[in-house]
Amino acid sequence: MPTAEEIRNPSDNELKLLGAAAAERGAGFCRVFGSDEQREWLRRGLHLMWAAVSDEATADDCLDHLDALGTADAESQDEEQDPTAHPGFYAEQSVGLVAEALVGSANPSAERVERALQTLRTLCSMVDFKLGGEVPVIVRSGDPRPAPGPLVRMELEAESELVARLTRARETNSNTASVDELRATAEDFARAVTSAVKAFAAASNWE
Repeated sequence: MPTAEEIRNPSDNELKLLGAAAAERGAGFCRVFGSDEQREWLRRGLHLMWAAVSDEATADDCLDHLDALGTADAESQDEEQDPTAHPGFYAEQSVGLVAEALVGSANPSAERVERALQTLRTLCSMVDFKLGGEVPVIVRSGDPRPAPGPLVRMELEAESELVARLTRARETNSNTASVDELRATAEDFARAVTSAVKAFAAASNWE
């Protein structure tokens, strides 16, 4: 299954699309776990992020919104506490995906996109682990890697679908699917993630 990192020599616009789609797919973590301020920052950030992909917002608009991120910071946590044991961690990671996409609108970077995708897959794997009963899997040297959980598998499939769209557009020398279509697809994924994250919150006694 091709993943988003495997698209060859991505253009700046392709990098913006990949980053924006990843941030949209991960938005459910903030919607479930974020503070009111974080959720509002996320809402505005997602709008600016997609507007930048369509050249309807400038890099300065995106960077100005990043400057407001400090006011949306989550409450401080005990430095000795495992950050993943606190719901605020997941909101912060989700906000961070949008921040990466906003920075990428001004300075597209394959490394930034790869970092965002790895973050999103890790968040999904944490949900899968909890909802799967927190059963550890020991992989010995030479053994095949275990199959990904359902949410990680969905994420990889979403990445693959987007890469396929970008590849088809290249092969036909046409524009990519409309930004509205790509955003709608990512929003559909985000709704599925939000449902799983709510179950994750319940299993973690964070409701």
